[in-house]
Amino acid sequence: MIRMIPRPTLPARDLERICRTRRHPTRTQPDYVVLMVLVHELKRVLAAVAHPVDDVLDLFAATQPYRDLLPPHSNYVAMDIDEHYGPQDVVSDEFLPFADDAFDLLLFTEAFHYLTEPEEGIAELGRVLRPGGTIVLTVPLVWEYDRRIVERRYTGPLLADLFEGWDDLSIEEIGGYAVAWATLSGRIVRGLSECGPQPLRHLTARLVPVASLAINAVAAGLARLERHWHVGPFVLPMGLMVVARAPMSR
Repeated sequence: MIRMIPRPTLPARDLERICRTRRHPTRTQPDYVVLMVLVHELKRVLAAVAHPVDDVLDLFAATQPYRDLLPPHSNYVAMDIDEHYGPQDVVSDEFLPFADDAFDLLLFTEAFHYLTEPEEGIAELGRVLRPGGTIVLTVPLVWEYDRRIVERRYTGPLLADLFEGWDDLSIEEIGGYAVAWATLSGRIVRGLSECGPQPLRHLTARLVPVASLAINAVAAGLARLERHWHVGPFVLPMGLMVVARAPMSR
């Protein structure tokens, strides 16, 4: 159901940096705007979980950057396909090797698009969630992909179709045109610092924070304006967020 390339564990310093920059991005990061929007949306939807939460699954948890945003719980399980991003409670290339009705809340950020059989994957998500349990799932839309593995891109209507039958389903965009522009521009800036001879790479790398700061400042203003001028059915978010509850009856 998921095919990924095994990877060795990163050095501790890299793991700390990745976790910190995901959870607390700075304005000099090329991906600052989209990460801030993602953190804001996760805070909002996780704080709104009203039912009791005892058991939480952080699926494909990586460095577990959003663990502190989870509602109060007694048992936290982090799962991934390897320990590339640090220690996990469960490491398996089998998708969801858990008993039925095992969790009250499932956090699944930026990895659903790797599933090769999404319909079967959603059935499995519903299986391990207790009736009425909540899933919070995010997927990218506008972003680079890896030519070596299967990745999918989902629109809102397609996700709604896949999650048909779930309760309290909501699908929201993560950012819009301005956020997408800033993130892709930041990726280009970072890419320029990764090419050419070493002296040139060293010089351009020092300019990345400055360029990112300028891009992020412009994007913040454009995002505010976008709320006023953008209407209609056509959208271009960086990604999408699904919040839904497992059906009470199966």
